[in-house]
Amino acid sequence: MSAVWVPPRRLWWLAAGFVVWCIALVILYALHAIGCAFGWPAGALRWSLVIVFLAHLAVIGWMWGKFAKGSPDPATDKTGSFLHDAIVWATIAAFASGVLALGPPLLLTTCI
Repeated sequence: MSAVWVPPRRLWWLAAGFVVWCIALVILYALHAIGCAFGWPAGALRWSLVIVFLAHLAVIGWMWGKFAKGSPDPATDKTGSFLHDAIVWATIAAFASGVLALGPPLLLTTCI
């Protein structure tokens, strides 16, 4: 049985959804801290947080659609097919995690 070589750039896509999720987490917390520290109005702060949140979900959703519609590289055989499925499911997990972990805090009081 011979080993099938998969391009390293395909492996990076496994983590791409969660990289965007981490960036969203950092930006949301930083924006929230800045808004509270400088006394932004609650409505403006909340809307800016929602816009940033939705923008990151849109990026993850775009990645999900890109890979769900695409097909694995035929040259990589079963390994490529498995990697393609793993990328799609990792991206779905990042999207769901973003909705479940980053969405509900937006409903809380903005600053105490």
